[in-house]
Amino acid sequence: MATTFVPYLAALLGFNLSLRRALTLTLLTGAMLAAICWYFAPENIGWASIILFAWPILLVLLGTFSQREDSRTELEHELELARQREAIARDVHDLLGHSLTVINLKSELARRQVDSDPQRAKRELQEVSDLSRKSLAEVRSTVTRMRMPTFEGEIHAAQRALETAGIAAYLPSTTTAAGLYDAVFSWALRELTTNVVRHSGATHCWVSVTDHQLQVADDGCGFDADKSLPHSQGGIAGLRQRVNDAGGQLLFARRNSCTIALVTMNGEENFLPLEPAGGPHID
Repeated sequence: MATTFVPYLAALLGFNLSLRRALTLTLLTGAMLAAICWYFAPENIGWASIILFAWPILLVLLGTFSQREDSRTELEHELELARQREAIARDVHDLLGHSLTVINLKSELARRQVDSDPQRAKRELQEVSDLSRKSLAEVRSTVTRMRMPTFEGEIHAAQRALETAGIAAYLPSTTTAAGLYDAVFSWALRELTTNVVRHSGATHCWVSVTDHQLQVADDGCGFDADKSLPHSQGGIAGLRQRVNDAGGQLLFARRNSCTIALVTMNGEENFLPLEPAGGPHID
């Protein structure tokens, strides 16, 4: 009778212990009971062997494989949560980086205009207040994954940020559609124009867009692409990851005293020409 309980024991061990431990305990139990069965009823050793070894080993294998599947599912779930947290952190960084830059610029402008032009300072402070409320709403909705930026909205935001910083902006029409790549182009336009405002020291900025490409160029101080880009951190690193995840590429170049950033979604690596009023032509 004791032999009939061995498969149940094997199942218990297989679903709770590692394969090595479960198999070792099952084989030791089976060997002990097989010896007893051989001593008292050698004629039944054949059937006893099936019950003591074949079924228990099968159950141990099923149990340990089930454990591994559960562990893999749990790890995949944790990895997906980590990816979501990283994506949310990147979105919040992009949102706050742009909004806080504009708020800082407008606050500085209002401070300088308090005495010389109080009405202008008042307007700038009102815009700071409006922008801070909008930024708070954007962060909240981004965290809850309820909002994605639109290309039209980002053109308006880029125009406001660049003009506040005193940078002449050459932007597409607000009616220009980004098509299939509206989300990735919107994030790219936000991050790249924020970098122009923050770091470039530029006086002009040009934005061009096609069905598969977005290009942002400025006549600022530039950078050493070979040294800077492989070690880029923060917003540019996050943008590059976002573009790569969408199946595109983020490329940089320094030509004719202009820094050019190109987001391309179709593998085309030729930069778009710049032909704005008063601006250089870049081949």
